[in-house]
Amino acid sequence: MNLPPDDERERVALQRFEIIVPLLKRPMPRGAQKLILEELTKKMHLDAQNRLVFLGKRTIERYLSNYLKFGLEGLKPKVRPEQGSLKAFGQQALDEAVKIRLARPELSADSIIDILRSGQIPGSEKMCVSTLNRHLRRLGKDRPALKRVVRKRYRLFSVEGAHALWICDVWDGPYLYDELTNKKRRLRLVAIIDSYTRYIVHAEFYFNENRPCLEDTLLKAILKHHVPEIFYCDNARVFRSQHLKRIAAELGLSIKHSRAGQPQGRGRIERWFRTVAEKCEPLLREQTESGKVATLYEVNSFFTAWLERRYHSRRHSTLKMSPRDALEKACASHLNMSRPVEPATVHEAFLWRENRVVSSLGAVKIYSNLYEVEESLLGKTVELRFNPYDLKRILVYFEGVYRCEARPYQMKNFTEKRVKERQTDSHKALEKAMQAIVQEHKDEIKERSGLSFAKALEVKHDE
Repeated sequence: MNLPPDDERERVALQRFEIIVPLLKRPMPRGAQKLILEELTKKMHLDAQNRLVFLGKRTIERYLSNYLKFGLEGLKPKVRPEQGSLKAFGQQALDEAVKIRLARPELSADSIIDILRSGQIPGSEKMCVSTLNRHLRRLGKDRPALKRVVRKRYRLFSVEGAHALWICDVWDGPYLYDELTNKKRRLRLVAIIDSYTRYIVHAEFYFNENRPCLEDTLLKAILKHHVPEIFYCDNARVFRSQHLKRIAAELGLSIKHSRAGQPQGRGRIERWFRTVAEKCEPLLREQTESGKVATLYEVNSFFTAWLERRYHSRRHSTLKMSPRDALEKACASHLNMSRPVEPATVHEAFLWRENRVVSSLGAVKIYSNLYEVEESLLGKTVELRFNPYDLKRILVYFEGVYRCEARPYQMKNFTEKRVKERQTDSHKALEKAMQAIVQEHKDEIKERSGLSFAKALEVKHDE
């Protein structure tokens, strides 16, 4: 006889508890319990086999007594002590069978019995295949259990508040014809999801999976939703760049990386990628194959429309509301954990930076381009800040202080090689940031040089 599963015994116990609930009410007048018992005996109740039956008074009283003494456990069906024990053969035969199973898991129960009988193990002559398989399953030594990989136990990580945790990852999308290379290339979707509201703070398709694509996505997400508390991403090289660390330090953003070989921490964005693969990719393929969507810009326009109309506005199975509603609710409940930062500060933090030594000619070289700088910087190591989409303008800093704007002398490359294929609005945003830095420096010089002795002495021009 097989052991009844624990969930089945608990189901029966809950059914019995529903029967005795009226008897548990306190306080109860004298004689009321007897009347309730009589009413219960006249009704039909479900038994262990889900059949409607009448229960006797003594049966209901036994249920009540067992519950008061042992709780819910007292209402569970009793299991005979001898169930699961060895009857047909001895423990020695079972131990030998377990040793053979562990040594040679490919052998069936029938083959194990043959080996035991050939070895004249006591009790093996009484073994049968079904009985041996039952005991092996009970001990967790059946072949499916041995093949099963032992996995680490994970706990569901939760945060309280919108923009407390952003999760970033890259998904391999469909192919698209690229006019620049004259061939089809796989699209890469770089996406950032808010863990609390499941809202996609920004997602965009690119032809590459490199540092400029990641920074472009993060820049747009911060400009739209401000700076989050934690930015959680993969452990790949593109997510561990020195420039990304500098951006985080200047904006006060904490970057966390998942452990190598353990992507479970990014499960929420991986689940969203599955939604994109099942619901958006087929529609996108239909558009590209029909010729209605032909360029990367059109792909992102179509994807943005799907994101806003189909994902952000649809009910989420876990949240029981749409991601947009979840975000609005979090903001209304003062659970918005993002920190506002001025756009100019954000743009400046995303400028690329490289250190170079000024040569004796008063020039610096970067990306095969030569630039002239101030003579006072000869022989010194300066920091060059620039927009990778436009290398014609280079800002020169020494010891963290803006000194000048480098003058192009020899230009071979007008963009950094990794962003040649990608001209986005980030180019304009970073260019405005550089113009603001230069203008701020000019205003500061003008303010310092505006003080004169004539003004201090209040001397008039006609005097």
